[in-house]
Amino acid sequence: MAGQRIPNLYGWSWRIGELRIYAASSDKGALRVCLSLKDEAVGCAYFEARVLADHVEENRAKNRVLISSVEAALRNRPVPLEIPMDIHATPFQWKAWEAIAGIPFGETRTYGEVAAMVGKAGAARAVGQAMGRNPLPLIYP
Repeated sequence: MAGQRIPNLYGWSWRIGELRIYAASSDKGALRVCLSLKDEAVGCAYFEARVLADHVEENRAKNRVLISSVEAALRNRPVPLEIPMDIHATPFQWKAWEAIAGIPFGETRTYGEVAAMVGKAGAARAVGQAMGRNPLPLIYP
């Protein structure tokens, strides 16, 4: 999402307890999920200062699939990985995110272990960088 211009961005936010969740989608699919313990903004206003978009609109319906996926993750339920996405990433980032999404709930792996899972033993730092750039942290935890 960084540096690219989005024709239409649809934002939505909601609270679950103390957590404010921000979701953004484009006409193509899910773009980003952000989490905050403070109310930085409501709805699409959060993304207006962070994303280059020709049109920004508050729209729950356009984020329906992303919202249900986030809520499933927060309830420790399986998250569908076939949701439409509008994410630009390197092949390595995709491999790292998919590997991490495949780790069973309640289990953990080190970045080194994830690197080995994607066939790049010794690339722990690259896995860490991929996770730092992860636009959907609850989908690819």
